[in-house]
Amino acid sequence: MLGLEPGARIDDIKKAYRICARKYHPDLNKSASATQLFIETTEAYQFLLAHYKRQDNLKDSDFINEWESYKKEQARRTAYTHARKRYNNFVRSDLYKSTQILDRTRFYIGIVFSVFIIIMAIHGYIYRLKMVDLGFEKPTLAGFLFLLFIGILFLVTSLLFLYNYHWKNKK
Repeated sequence: MLGLEPGARIDDIKKAYRICARKYHPDLNKSASATQLFIETTEAYQFLLAHYKRQDNLKDSDFINEWESYKKEQARRTAYTHARKRYNNFVRSDLYKSTQILDRTRFYIGIVFSVFIIIMAIHGYIYRLKMVDLGFEKPTLAGFLFLLFIGILFLVTSLLFLYNYHWKNKK
C-alpha cells in the first residue's frame, strides 16, 4: 500500500506515509475511492510503525494475530476520523506533524555541520599561520580554500533544500 521494500527503515515508512496521505486525502483527491484508500494507507502506516517497534518482542503467532487485528481496527478508526477531517486540519494533527520532525531536523543539522566546517577551516588556517613562528610549516592555501569551498557548498545545498522544503509545504 505504501510502496515500501521489505526491511524499510522507520524514516522511509514515515516519508511514504506522508506522500500517500497527501495523495489519497479526500480533500485533495476527489475520486470515489479516495476515502477508502486513505483509510487503508493510514492502517498500513500504523501497523508498520507498531510492527517495527515490536518486531523483536513478538514471537507467539496467536498473540501476533490477535494483536494485529486489534491494531488494524484501531488504525481503521483513526484513519476514518482523519479521512473525515478537512485536509488543513489533518496536516495540523499530531500524526502528520510527527512525520515532519525528522525532515526539518535533517536540514538544520546540515546547516550547523556546514557552518562548523567553515569555522574550523578558518580557525585551523589561522592557528597554523601562528604556528609558523614555532618552526612548523606554513599551511597551504589550497587546503584551506578546499575546506572552505566544501563548507560553503554544503551550506548552500542545505539552505536550498530547506527553502525547497518550506516552499513545497506552503502549497
